[in-house]
Amino acid sequence: MAPIDSRWAWIPFSAEFTTTFTRQWSASFNTGVKVLNYRILGPLEIWTTSGQVRLSGSKRQAFLGALLLAGGMPVSLAQLIDTVWGHHAPATAVKQIRNAASDLRRSHPEIGEQLLMAGDGYQLRIDEDRLDAKVFSHGVTRARRLVKEGLAAAALEEFRSALSLWRGSALAGLDRPALQAQVDGLNELRLSVLEECFELELAEGEHKSIVGDLALWVAEHPLRERLISQLMLALFRSGSQARALTVYEQARQRLKEELGVDPGAELQEVHQYILVNGARRSGFGAPSLRHNNLPARSGNFTGRIPEQRLIEKAARAAGADRGGAGSVPAVVAIDGMAGVGKTTLAVHAAYQLADSYPDAQLYVDMSACSAGKHPLTAWAALGILLSGLGVPPRGIPTSLEQRATTWRRMMADRRALIVLDDVADTQQILLLLTGAPGSLTIVTSRNRLTEFMSTCQLTLQEMSPAEGGEMFSRIAGEKRAWRERAAVDDIVALCGGLPLAIRIAAAKLCHRPSWTVSYLASRLADEGRRLSVLDDEDGRLTQVFQQSYDGLTYRQQLVFRVLGRLPSDNIKPHAVARLTGLSAARVDQLLESLVDAHLIEATGPGRYRIHELLHAYATQLAEAADVTDAADGGHDRAVATRLADRRPAGQVVEALRELSARGPVRATVACTGG
Repeated sequence: MAPIDSRWAWIPFSAEFTTTFTRQWSASFNTGVKVLNYRILGPLEIWTTSGQVRLSGSKRQAFLGALLLAGGMPVSLAQLIDTVWGHHAPATAVKQIRNAASDLRRSHPEIGEQLLMAGDGYQLRIDEDRLDAKVFSHGVTRARRLVKEGLAAAALEEFRSALSLWRGSALAGLDRPALQAQVDGLNELRLSVLEECFELELAEGEHKSIVGDLALWVAEHPLRERLISQLMLALFRSGSQARALTVYEQARQRLKEELGVDPGAELQEVHQYILVNGARRSGFGAPSLRHNNLPARSGNFTGRIPEQRLIEKAARAAGADRGGAGSVPAVVAIDGMAGVGKTTLAVHAAYQLADSYPDAQLYVDMSACSAGKHPLTAWAALGILLSGLGVPPRGIPTSLEQRATTWRRMMADRRALIVLDDVADTQQILLLLTGAPGSLTIVTSRNRLTEFMSTCQLTLQEMSPAEGGEMFSRIAGEKRAWRERAAVDDIVALCGGLPLAIRIAAAKLCHRPSWTVSYLASRLADEGRRLSVLDDEDGRLTQVFQQSYDGLTYRQQLVFRVLGRLPSDNIKPHAVARLTGLSAARVDQLLESLVDAHLIEATGPGRYRIHELLHAYATQLAEAADVTDAADGGHDRAVATRLADRRPAGQVVEALRELSARGPVRATVACTGG
């Protein structure tokens, strides 16, 4: 096999370092099974247990390269012709593509078994662990998750493993204009991941070991400012301040001569930092650069002007105006129903206020309602925050109390902005609140944090028709939306002003150019299928509703399902009590708890309403669980109740089927008593 790119010679290979990709390839070689492994992170290569498969002819390689870049998705005949010949396709191009596919099947039957017709084109169906680009992507995802969990050492190993798959530029030597955009995207991803890896190395204090590799990468990409700033920091922390300043001056001159621009803000900041702090070192043996791990903000952010002003006012009231010393910490709590845009607003506000908090902008996903995750503990969250301030893993205390003390001490003289996203309750974040004057903490939660001592408590409501229409138009296209303005208004209304639903509807229209806005509105008008129309491929809208539902108690889930059998805008406790068999006092308590969870809204004494889309979801659950079936309520009925309520909504039917298999029973999820 081809050697790994020499620039990654610093990676310490070991048995633990071996990636899933390498392990599975080795396994296939040892078993004697003829399994194909495709490599596009470098020159195109195909390997089997018998060795490398040689593909003769650049056209055949271009044909296969296009299929591999598609990652198992179909590639049309027109795309394949464009890849092979560009604008100079011969009259026999279609025939030649067909012949190329036939020749490939005949000369390499092991490839032919995976080469299938798809529409008028072809697709190469291969397992994801047999294509190095897919293995790289999965490895990066794992690494980023570990970073989020505060496990820097494990994340670094994953990053290195993923990067070791690269043998040069993607599909090096296969020069095809039609593939260039995809190839450039892969190469850009590699560089971004490389920068993330170097960032972790710097955070761990391994600056000396990466100086040489950074210098090589900067020589190859002399205009890439993040790599340059990382090289400058590595040199500075290694005691080479003069070399670091020389690197900056060379970069500044090159940017001026080739692009006519000055260095960007990050590069200038690092330069200034080195000048000012040349003789200083942080308490952990290395200077700490301002850290910003805020997620990317939405390019389609719309409206929310009053809410933004409230957040800015809270920050100013706490003495956080630009240049001010700050007197007390500002804490802003944003709550609201699932999909209403809490995270989007928090991140947008953080970017808007970032200049007032020059020491750090930190983000932590507390994962209260994340699918497949447990809520983040205060111990893990403190690890992420300390790492964000530049504390290497060996410097992070092991006990919860020591972490909290270190966090408060390090924040005492810093002006930092912290976003704690998706919080379960007040107890989850009490130790994360710094008390540092001049800092700002923005908290988001689907639950109303009633015990929370915040500077500003903001309940985020659905979008106004104007805001919703503007966001829809930005995503779906201004011209397209303008032609059918009334239909846009209908869609926003049918989505109940919920930003996530509006965003999904607009994105669906973008990907269906044959649809009109009016046609999408007519599909959404059907209440029975509105949720299915709004669900994307991953069922995201239903998924976020289910996350809220799964976080409820047994009785809360029961009451929520019953709401699907009642009018959405006129929910009365006595009607809920009648359907559930619960006492009036218990129902009143449960309904109020659903108000705090932002699953329903109080419209007056003893009156409630539920959002149209949540009502549709509750209706689905009610139908699946057969809530209104008032059959005999003996032992089987109680068992059915327990089974239905302990499982996710999607498994309720299976739970009832289990009971049915034991004998005739009319299952119900109603229960009795208070």
